[in-house]
Amino acid sequence: MLEADSYWQGRQHILELLIKYTLIDSYDKFRKARTPYPFVSRQSLRPGSVIASKEYKLHNSALVVMMADSMPAKLRKHFRCREGNRVLKKNIAAVAPDLPGLDSYDSAAREIHHPQFDDLMKMLLPLDFALLVQHENEDNKFKLTNFHVKIERLMDMALRTMGQHLNYLERGLYEQGETFIDQFERKFFEYFNYYHNAAGRRSASSLAAQVLAMESQEATIFSSSQQDRRLTLLSSFNDSNDISIEQYVLLSLDSDEYKRLRDWSKEHDIDFRNHYLIHPQSTHPTVVMKVKYKHTEAAMPIDSNEVRELNIRERWIRLVEEAIVPLHPDATSCIGYPVAYKKDPYETEEPLTFR
Repeated sequence: MLEADSYWQGRQHILELLIKYTLIDSYDKFRKARTPYPFVSRQSLRPGSVIASKEYKLHNSALVVMMADSMPAKLRKHFRCREGNRVLKKNIAAVAPDLPGLDSYDSAAREIHHPQFDDLMKMLLPLDFALLVQHENEDNKFKLTNFHVKIERLMDMALRTMGQHLNYLERGLYEQGETFIDQFERKFFEYFNYYHNAAGRRSASSLAAQVLAMESQEATIFSSSQQDRRLTLLSSFNDSNDISIEQYVLLSLDSDEYKRLRDWSKEHDIDFRNHYLIHPQSTHPTVVMKVKYKHTEAAMPIDSNEVRELNIRERWIRLVEEAIVPLHPDATSCIGYPVAYKKDPYETEEPLTFR
């Protein structure tokens, strides 16, 4: 096992790369096309408030699995990582022979700290399915080892596993009838703060996270789709079966709100404009928001073996953190800034804080 800080450093590197690729670069594509960016509503950041949306073709998508160690052999039936989809030039050419940047491919760029690692990631992210970053035993480094990684798991199996783990099922999935299954599937996706009929990358990320969490594998699944316009991180750990949820979205600030944040920042010797706005010179101040959620008691195992009744109105997640993320290397602190339950953009019931 690698030292913990190397995994978390690599995780932070990929997070920063994907914030840029999925959120900021997407915003720039909309600006270039002279099309208003479809900001996620503040109300939809509330637990269980994610709604269906159309796909926005200008928005970048991503699905990345990062392991703290290497993928165990017994889990490869759920994660297709074979010789045929290792990140090698011949394998990439077999799937996407006209992929931009393939001619200049350098296998050394697979290492997470290589100067061309980010370029390699961005070259492969538009392809279908997931990218896998893991520890390679021969040189003790994190590398992008596989692309086109299919997440293979039946939804019925995922529902049964969750139902038994959370004490909503005793044995089989169908023991309480089809109405229960339909309701429980909605709660399954709520567990990951997704819309109740999530598909594509969102569905794949939830299935992947569950498999890794139930095996107590430390890992992070990064996902973003053209529908939800948010970057989601589902993290599993080696000392529990729980999953943590982080989401990152773009937030547009109105003039009063921006002025208040700017004035507050000056009082605390913070360069808000240059360190937190995605485009400091823009007349439309926009920031990256981090939102974190935790599971409620209804979505956690109980000590008793007794099967409990499903209450579909009971929330499975709760909001625990809202903060503006720094985008400049000279700034390291997030600014606590609650927005999900505000009635007005510039109304703040709690003081701004550092996190």
